[in-house]
Amino acid sequence: MGVAVVASILTLAGVLAISVIGKVRSRMSFHAFADAIAQLRVAPVRWSRPVAVASIVSEVAVLALVLWPGGTVIGLAAAVLLFGAFTVVLARAVRQGSTAGCHCFGPTDTPVAWRHVARSGFLAGTAAGALLGAITLPAISLRSLEPPHLILALSLAGFIVTTLVRLDDLTWLLRGASHAR
Repeated sequence: MGVAVVASILTLAGVLAISVIGKVRSRMSFHAFADAIAQLRVAPVRWSRPVAVASIVSEVAVLALVLWPGGTVIGLAAAVLLFGAFTVVLARAVRQGSTAGCHCFGPTDTPVAWRHVARSGFLAGTAAGALLGAITLPAISLRSLEPPHLILALSLAGFIVTTLVRLDDLTWLLRGASHAR
């Protein structure tokens, strides 16, 4: 169970880190994310930049908390809420037929689709499972695992993060279709 909890925490941390980097790596990336917030109808155009900043700050805060041993439980609870909110926003956008890109990991022309909703829902569920594990096994942390278990947790997290971040490419590869919904 300890490996699963640590792998979940590392997965959340990896996804959040790549997400933040993708959004702030250039002005164009940030502006594309802010524009997507308006296009996805999360906020009016005049509020899209402050909402984008708040979203990025939230991601950084959750990332720091899940990795900080004293903040793991609070960070995981915040991750459930954060990814839950992303799931709701994306589901609403897909239902409304939005053609805006997700911009979860940087600029993209791929419209939001149910796979993006599923990814955010999966991350919310992962955070909920890790939260339950962190509460029931409070002694579990990165430092508490034996080296073979830590390597296993890192490997699992790396595979899952790569799969989630490259989801659109994997969909294209496996379906041989355009990035359709």
